[in-house]
Amino acid sequence: MERAAVAVAVCLAFSVAPARAMDPCESDFGSASEEHLSGSPLAWDVPAVGKWRVSRREAGGRIREGCGLGVIEAPLSAVRGVIDAAADFDQFMPRVLESDVEAVSPGVYLNRQVLDMPFPVEDRRYTVRVETGAVETGAGSGWRARWTYVEGSGNVRESKGSWTLIPLDSQRTVVVYRLLTDPGGRLPAWIVDFTAPRALRRVLASVRERVLGRK
Repeated sequence: MERAAVAVAVCLAFSVAPARAMDPCESDFGSASEEHLSGSPLAWDVPAVGKWRVSRREAGGRIREGCGLGVIEAPLSAVRGVIDAAADFDQFMPRVLESDVEAVSPGVYLNRQVLDMPFPVEDRRYTVRVETGAVETGAGSGWRARWTYVEGSGNVRESKGSWTLIPLDSQRTVVVYRLLTDPGGRLPAWIVDFTAPRALRRVLASVRERVLGRK
């Protein structure tokens, strides 16, 4: 009887499903109720260095929110230096024709951008308010730049998102890029959603190239 009980216990132990790796795209970094993402970043579900994973989720509007996730083989400070220099975005970011910055307060600035859109769509112009600083990631301190659209500043319906950087180790940084952009105009929502994954990957690849070019 005792042997049977032991055998059942062993079978149950091996039949327990392995814990699912944590996905940073499912976490609301900095939220007071954040409990999902924890432990070492080495145990998180992130792609290999130089690869990007993109997902989309409903956000209560006609356009879904996108999230791009990957690892850049550089220290957090190096990746932050590129992302926090928004005035240089027109030098390397896809479709950015102009990018100007106006300081508001320490860690806060306005970023005006002009985007080159394919014919016959009119170029998009808008200003976002960007707030930067340290953020609790559930596994230690990281850095985040989060932006919201300045109403009436341009010809888009919405533009909001964030960059969250988390040190994987001293020479690798987890990058979480969230974006919800509704360009408005006559562009159907399905076209925006269809092209968004490729656009997210292009942005992430451009940032990585810029960071590694500065190393």
